[in-house]
Amino acid sequence: MSISVWPVISADELKKEEDLSIERELAWLLDSLQETLVSLKSGLEDCYALLAPIEPGSTLVMSSPRSESLKGHVTRVGTQIVKGSLHLRLKTHAPLHLVLSPTSTLPLQPLVSLRTLLNESLDCIDVTRWTGDKNSASFISGQLRLLHSILTEAKNQLKGPNLLVPNGGHDPETSWHTSPLAAEAFDPPLPSQVSLNLTISDASLIMTIRVLEPANVTPNLGTRLAFAIGAQRRLEHDEMDETFKYNGAEVRVLEKLRVESADPSLMAAMAKLAALEHTVQLARNCLVAVMGGDDTDLE
Repeated sequence: MSISVWPVISADELKKEEDLSIERELAWLLDSLQETLVSLKSGLEDCYALLAPIEPGSTLVMSSPRSESLKGHVTRVGTQIVKGSLHLRLKTHAPLHLVLSPTSTLPLQPLVSLRTLLNESLDCIDVTRWTGDKNSASFISGQLRLLHSILTEAKNQLKGPNLLVPNGGHDPETSWHTSPLAAEAFDPPLPSQVSLNLTISDASLIMTIRVLEPANVTPNLGTRLAFAIGAQRRLEHDEMDETFKYNGAEVRVLEKLRVESADPSLMAAMAKLAALEHTVQLARNCLVAVMGGDDTDLE
């Protein structure tokens, strides 16, 4: 198929008209992107509100499925756990009832990072709208690229690490032994051989309980005999063959229990961030197409 222009004009004049048309289209697109930025800012403010430290917060049930190993609840306000009551009936430890001390809070680092990234996103939009040249396609393109990268990182804070560990690898979440929670945050204090860790994955609160033992402990004769004849079995989990440095000592994980509870506010925030990320990507696609770029400009 060929395209003809009537009346016939010279190639130079046709190129000039094409350039003028592209300039008009680019000017219109840059103007319309200002409205898109306003909409994006409104969406980000909605996400920020979902993380606001407003009482009563979100109360989440923490319960192990099909067992009595863990029963309880915690309350999240903003980026912290402010209340909690947990009943533990573990196989390798005496029953425990842990209550979060009224004077203590447990920070959720992914949410702290998320709030910082939301602030960066809002600042990026303000700079794009009010500080730079809104008629400069290269400037707007650069700002959209920056905004997209921030939104992707923000969404990943709620998505969290991959906790379904393949091929026998151990948990990618290492904060439980590198930055353990203070034992005094609970009443009674958390026993030295019990570790409790909180993180975020797929907009859910993940609580992991570990019972620890010194790495240099060897099973006694009775235990080895019970293992040998099958009267007793090791509690299998993904960290059973690993050693970790916990509070200055080398330890092994004797028992591991992971429980998750979906947080409706975080689920809403994750959905909004995914939609905002998609909107920015569409804006970038349109701008690159009009500017005559290629796919490498979208990386």
